[in-house]
Amino acid sequence: MKKKNVLAVMMLVSVFASVTFFQACNVSTANLSDVKVCTEKTDAGCSSDASTFPVTSPAVYCSAMLNNAPSGTKVTFEWKHDGKELGHADVESSGGSVVGNMNINGMLEPGKYSVTVKLNSDNSKPITKEFTLE
Repeated sequence: MKKKNVLAVMMLVSVFASVTFFQACNVSTANLSDVKVCTEKTDAGCSSDASTFPVTSPAVYCSAMLNNAPSGTKVTFEWKHDGKELGHADVESSGGSVVGNMNINGMLEPGKYSVTVKLNSDNSKPITKEFTLE
């Protein structure tokens, strides 16, 4: 009898641990594609992808297509210069084109920059685009 009680307790602990673990995971079917960087955008995002821009540009945009996303999916755009974060923005969407931007307005120095686009899910791989301001 005692053996059965111990087994039942162990099974309950296993079930509880499994439920807790899977609730902590944030797995999604959402994915990003067609990530582009530009200085002029349309309603659909960047129409072309470039890697060099004038430092006098008013802004740099990064667009991506968000596919298979449930409502409220968060996309993060993280902007960096020489590996140091300049800022980030979170955009919530249920799919289609998502756009983040970094205002320049002649305030940034020439150099190497990057933007990383990532989903708020455990199985998503971040996409980084590098660009140069000259």
